[in-house]
Amino acid sequence: MGGICKRLPVKCILLDCYDPAAEKDPIIRRLVEALAQVYEIQDTDQLVKDIMEREELASTCLGFGCALPHAHSPILKTTAIAAARLDPPLNFKAPDDEPVELVFLMVGPENSAVLHLKLLSKLVRLLHDAGFREELLKAETPEAFHQLICRKDE
Repeated sequence: MGGICKRLPVKCILLDCYDPAAEKDPIIRRLVEALAQVYEIQDTDQLVKDIMEREELASTCLGFGCALPHAHSPILKTTAIAAARLDPPLNFKAPDDEPVELVFLMVGPENSAVLHLKLLSKLVRLLHDAGFREELLKAETPEAFHQLICRKDE
């Protein structure tokens, strides 16, 4: 399957992102741009559009200060993940009204529904662990953040 750790490059972990507009769209765009650099995604506008269309269907906030925006896109050849720790936390209009501090963006090709669901499910389980979320919030570097994910992804 290739787990979360394999699909989340260190270069795609953005720590303490600050968005003066306090909107999720610029954060999603920054995560897409990070993925584009690693995965050579040509049409970032289309990918952002695909993600935002999915966002309009239903909230991708998990609660506990976490969001997991995700989408399938015809422009992708592989499933990829990017992450951001937000400072300050942003209002993503979560069902629990908690501001979001951790965002994991997952995107993949249209024919990867099974893999997509497996990875989403695993991320949700990991992020429901309060201790794990706290560790991610305290990670000092993208490498340390990545190591925490990899340790849990085994």
